[in-house]
Amino acid sequence: MHIHSNHSKDGKSSVKKILEVALRRGLDALAITDHDTVSGSLEAIEVVREEHLEIVVIPGIEVSTLDGHLLIYGVKKDIDPSMSMSETIKEVKKHSELTLTAVAHPFQFYRHGCVKFWIAKQADAVEVFNAKYIVGICNLLSQALAKFYRKPGIAGSDAHVAEEVGRAVTVIDDSVLNSRRRGEEVTRILNAILSGKVVEVRGSRQNFHNWPGRRR
Repeated sequence: MHIHSNHSKDGKSSVKKILEVALRRGLDALAITDHDTVSGSLEAIEVVREEHLEIVVIPGIEVSTLDGHLLIYGVKKDIDPSMSMSETIKEVKKHSELTLTAVAHPFQFYRHGCVKFWIAKQADAVEVFNAKYIVGICNLLSQALAKFYRKPGIAGSDAHVAEEVGRAVTVIDDSVLNSRRRGEEVTRILNAILSGKVVEVRGSRQNFHNWPGRRR
């Protein structure tokens, strides 16, 4: 639910490489959420269609709002990053039929987490497990935030290289994708999360010393 390709300035891997790793690790779906652009998502959708790959791509974006990063799923157009998080959520809901908004890595101030925690009340979900957290308690605080506002929680690898894909996963009810009705998988996944059909979130935090680009 939280992957960056080389369409992001800090993303290192191509869309094709990300899809390759996701398939190898048995993911049923993934969301490419590049910073302030949906171009990575759109490329992934096209690759899956052309190569008939057995994986669902959820179109997404991570918007750099004035209050911190916001994950948005179900959109296929770029979103103005100059608005507050509240304004961004309202704008998205106004122009899109089905979207899912999630506060990205709250409590992670040094990576543009949302400082105004009460905004989580306006979002649809909270990222309760982020594999990039250095301090484990931050994920526990995120879980508490989601519980306080009765919001579904999602997990994200926050991958910036393909090898990190699958480090954190959001598990939803099997029945969501076990349907003969093709072409509606994204709608079913988003509705499942919105209605609280997340079975569990799981993953492993990445050691800061192993982050890509960090000198050893």
